[in-house]
Amino acid sequence: MYSDVVAFLAAVPSESLSGLKPSTLKQLGHTVPTTTADQDLGLSTSRGRGRCKNPACDYMYKNRHKPAVCPKCGSELSRKDPKPPKVRETPHPYQDLSAAQRDVQRQSTLQLIRSTMQIPESETELQETMSLIQELNSVKVVLVRSSEESDAKTETLFESGWPQVYESAATRCGLCDYCLFKGGPGTVAGQEDCWLLTETLMQAASLQLKVCPNVQCLALHTFTDLHPGLFNIGNRLLVSLDLFLKIRANIKLGLDLCSQSASRYVLLLQSVHSLTPEESSQVQELLLAGYWAFECLTVRDYNDMICGICGVAPKVEIAQRRRNDALELKNVEFTWPESSVSDEVHVDDFWLTMEGEAIEQAAFPADIPITRMDASIIAPFAPPLMRSAVVINAEKDKLTPQVQQPAGDPSVLVRLIHDGQLRLDRVEDHSEDELRAILDCCGVGLAPGSTKLLATLVNLYTHVHSGLSTAPQPPAHLTAGKLSKVCPHKVVCSSKYLVRGETARDHVDLLLSSRYWPPVYVCDCPRQVALCADLQYPELATQMWGRNQGCFSDPFEKPEVSSVSCPELQDQPYTADLSMVAENQQVHPITKSSSCWLVHPPGAAQGTQEHHSMSRCTDLEPYAEDHPKEQQVIFNNTAYYYLYNRLVDFLSSRDIVNQQISQVVKACQPGEVVIRDALYRLGVAQINTEKDEDEGQRLDTQTEEGGEKDQTVLGD
Repeated sequence: MYSDVVAFLAAVPSESLSGLKPSTLKQLGHTVPTTTADQDLGLSTSRGRGRCKNPACDYMYKNRHKPAVCPKCGSELSRKDPKPPKVRETPHPYQDLSAAQRDVQRQSTLQLIRSTMQIPESETELQETMSLIQELNSVKVVLVRSSEESDAKTETLFESGWPQVYESAATRCGLCDYCLFKGGPGTVAGQEDCWLLTETLMQAASLQLKVCPNVQCLALHTFTDLHPGLFNIGNRLLVSLDLFLKIRANIKLGLDLCSQSASRYVLLLQSVHSLTPEESSQVQELLLAGYWAFECLTVRDYNDMICGICGVAPKVEIAQRRRNDALELKNVEFTWPESSVSDEVHVDDFWLTMEGEAIEQAAFPADIPITRMDASIIAPFAPPLMRSAVVINAEKDKLTPQVQQPAGDPSVLVRLIHDGQLRLDRVEDHSEDELRAILDCCGVGLAPGSTKLLATLVNLYTHVHSGLSTAPQPPAHLTAGKLSKVCPHKVVCSSKYLVRGETARDHVDLLLSSRYWPPVYVCDCPRQVALCADLQYPELATQMWGRNQGCFSDPFEKPEVSSVSCPELQDQPYTADLSMVAENQQVHPITKSSSCWLVHPPGAAQGTQEHHSMSRCTDLEPYAEDHPKEQQVIFNNTAYYYLYNRLVDFLSSRDIVNQQISQVVKACQPGEVVIRDALYRLGVAQINTEKDEDEGQRLDTQTEEGGEKDQTVLGD
């Protein structure tokens, strides 16, 4: 039957088969016509076509090729319902912004400031600006007599070189590129009266504001040009930059705090311009807020403070405790997480938050500073190249000061755990006699019929595991200060800021947050630090000191010799091969060893075990020195406290490094340059100057012999 149908269709004229598909025609034995001519297929059904929404337009289109705009009348076809063109909403110039709009403006303005203001750290780059400030500070005194009579009063007019009106040069928004709105009195972008403060004068001035009309931005554009040498503080005070540089110099020298410097400058200006006590206090607060915003907007590389001799891997690090460097708690409440959270802290996020807070207080002085803060996010400070991949702060796990430390020898407890005589994972399996014997070994005396054996043992273990106290508790109204570790050249390696009383865990956190654990760590509490590390990180502690609990020898045995030697601390031949270190981060890149010792300096408090004594190692004699005297530094502003400590660490360390660089530069011979090696130590490299037809003159740190780098690394 199928063949009959095919024969019947074959007899049908080809014109009658024009509607069949090409594949059907092939099956029926017909040839498929091929043509490249354009064919107007039209609109086969009403379901496949559409009409322009404009009633006066007759344009029709295919749905699969629907244009966005009618080519005939220009009507919009992409929407089902025609809508009028969107009108850009702008704030009313004579109405105050709503609370939501003010918040948008605040965030946009802060973003604009951080993206457009970048102050160079080097005073050399600001030299032109400093010269302009000195020129404008020159004051001309003009005497004007009111009349020609001899007894007439004479008026003294001060003619200042500083302008009295300041305005941003921007015409378009720096964030969204909208055309800025500039208004008159009574508008959202009018003029603001302010003070202009320099080292020699204080005068009234005006600031012309500009506002971005985009309601999603509303960024406030004010005078922020640094070229004239002025820094705008909340549109209420313009300060010459030389004042900020002098405050920084005082901080660098340790002469006084920035708040004292600000107060001194304001008092000096009282003789020039009479200020009420309230005005004087306001100017001082504004000057202080502006200084910290100035420092936060200063571009600096914190790796510049890395010691040029030790690099990123010092062989010896010394703990420094500064209990008098604290924050008052009357203006801030520290909170702690209620649930268990990770010990890891995000360093960059924390410091960006502190910087943002300082900039916001300068841009919007009426805002209230930080009053509540999660203490678990506080991050230590260290140069980026000296940080570990994971930075931790376990201060949230500290025991409260009300919990009294139990009696007993924690060293014995840790040794029993290492020897397997105390199984913490199965502590309930120990019999009463075994628990009593363990407590007796630890020196914990209990009544014969006591039933608190397990609770007493767990209490002792908890204190050692959480970190034994290593310093007196701070006053109730202050934080516990700062704990730092420095290299033998007094360059700060890292600092941790304590809220609660210092414990051994703080030392462990600081060491673990460093890129490399130093072979020797000097502190006045080495035993407590070693025991905390033994329980918190047993595998790491076993690699570093085995069963010796950080000592030079077994702490439970009498030393066989009075002195020991640490070959790792002796001068090592320089090598640039760090492949072994890259594979195992526990290996120190200079000593090529994972050994570590925790020692106390000479003259430490009595009762410290002899096994930890620094005097036992002859190789450590050059590193024995007294700690510097503490200077009391008390802050009542949270952001300023952390920023001040970071700045002090950087400035003091960078000055030492600059002296090191200067010494190396003086020793350089012609054709040598100062470099930093793979461990960021200072070195001297040869310059190979060659003339090539294609490349011209080039500088290379490779020698001509074999292409190997010829460099010398600075040593002690």
